[in-house]
Amino acid sequence: MSEEDPTFLYELARNSEELKLLEYLTGSEKPIIRYRAAEILGGLASSTNDDDRDRVLRALLRTARHDENDSVRASAIDAIYLRDEDSLEQLVADLAGESIDDTPEWAEIDRTTDWLEAEHPEFRMLAAAALGRIDDDNAIPDLLEACTDSDLRVRTRAIRACGTIGDPRSVDVLADRLADRSEQVRRAAAAALAEIGTRDALEALIPATRSSTESVRVIAVGELGRFGNLVPVSALVDSFEDRSDLVRRTAARSLLELLANAPSDRSHEIREAVSDELTTGDTASLVEQLVTLLSGNPPQYVRRNGTWLLGRIAGDEHRADVQECLLRALDDSDEITAKFAMTALVQLGDPSLESRLRRLIRDEPDTSATKRRAEFVLERVKSSPSREAVTNSVEFTYVTDPADYTRKKREQSSDKRDE
Repeated sequence: MSEEDPTFLYELARNSEELKLLEYLTGSEKPIIRYRAAEILGGLASSTNDDDRDRVLRALLRTARHDENDSVRASAIDAIYLRDEDSLEQLVADLAGESIDDTPEWAEIDRTTDWLEAEHPEFRMLAAAALGRIDDDNAIPDLLEACTDSDLRVRTRAIRACGTIGDPRSVDVLADRLADRSEQVRRAAAAALAEIGTRDALEALIPATRSSTESVRVIAVGELGRFGNLVPVSALVDSFEDRSDLVRRTAARSLLELLANAPSDRSHEIREAVSDELTTGDTASLVEQLVTLLSGNPPQYVRRNGTWLLGRIAGDEHRADVQECLLRALDDSDEITAKFAMTALVQLGDPSLESRLRRLIRDEPDTSATKRRAEFVLERVKSSPSREAVTNSVEFTYVTDPADYTRKKREQSSDKRDE
């Protein structure tokens, strides 16, 4: 069959003859044959043989760099994208001017932004990615136009570039892309807004907590803890009713981050406001998520704020699990976490606690801090004090980091010495 007609290449594809297709990709004099060979290689499943797979990618990269025909180069770029998107970074480096050897002539251009207007979307995609690597905020106006490109790959790369550059001018356009018809673009927009991280960018993420796409909701909810104020609390509370367990778990962690990020002079105010917001609705889902988070090996801010919050919202739901979680926290190496657990256990005031506390006291050595804490809780549970009395009987220090607590302890010790 004549090489003028590329249909014979599809027979090679049906027989998975990748290496034969490579011969036509690299050796044919006809652009249509090279174009179709690249296109077909992009659609074939990659070989299980590592050497063959690398050979195909190297050939496609050479074609993308050095073929004299724009359409063939574009087809090779598309094939690389389909087979191994990470390999595109080598071409992105070419366009960003980072390559030292083997730089193709077409990459030696004055303005990378010019490629955002190229006929082939594959070139526009590379240009958008390269502009992100160059990190030039002068490219933002051109990138923002590319965020609405007809090709989703171009939109995705342009959006990622905007996130990398981090220019606040991108926020409104990225917020619009949260409603893009492509899930891939929606995810990229949410991640870019999170990367920019300004107040406006984070506020733009709040509507994304109601996205139809789980991954977008996870990204949006996961970033709201960076606020350190009450702005996102309602959105986080709503997320505890999300149908996705991953979203609910992410919302719980974000709420704890929000408490940890609160300015020290507003910590008490924000804690009380969060507590009030939560206790007006059904907290069963949040209680479940907090128990799950605290049952692992979380960082101190999760243990501290999670234990405090659990004590505030725990009700009849998951009672046994809550008790077990709080009893474990009596042994926490962080003193504040342990004190929050003591307060929470007393406030729960469950008679079933007495026997569990007695077993814990019996099994702990006399010098154990855990034993002393359990004895304190047992004494208060037996006497059933009011909530106010409990709060006053346990040193309730609102801090955001251990240094604050250490400072306050030193101040108290100094006061006692002066009496």
